[in-house]
Amino acid sequence: MKNFFKTARVIFPLLFILLSMNMKAQTSEDKLLGKWTNEEKTRVVEFVKNGNYYDAIIRKADDASLIGKKQIGGLKPSGKGNYTNGTVYIIKKGKTASCSAQIVKDGLLNIKASYGMMSKTQVWTRL
Repeated sequence: MKNFFKTARVIFPLLFILLSMNMKAQTSEDKLLGKWTNEEKTRVVEFVKNGNYYDAIIRKADDASLIGKKQIGGLKPSGKGNYTNGTVYIIKKGKTASCSAQIVKDGLLNIKASYGMMSKTQVWTRL
């Protein structure tokens, strides 16, 4: 019985450390989740996880008819702070374009939309 308690004193702290490391690894990839605002500060979007992909839902906008609609869909994680293969709905033009995103530092997100040979990058800010 004494051996069991000696073993338990070693195993339980190690088990706790391993589980803590696993939790940290799961949340570190989700830096994209949360609310962001566009450059013009006219819209607030919330990135949510949709299976293995990320979508951005409009939560606040000058045009109330946009609230609740998906602005970005299907962003796939592709390395630390990088997301690719998404589509963005360009509200002013009424078109969709391919898009990618990159967290450049805490609180700043580069969104790059590409349509044919044209591309434009915006810097969004975390709220």
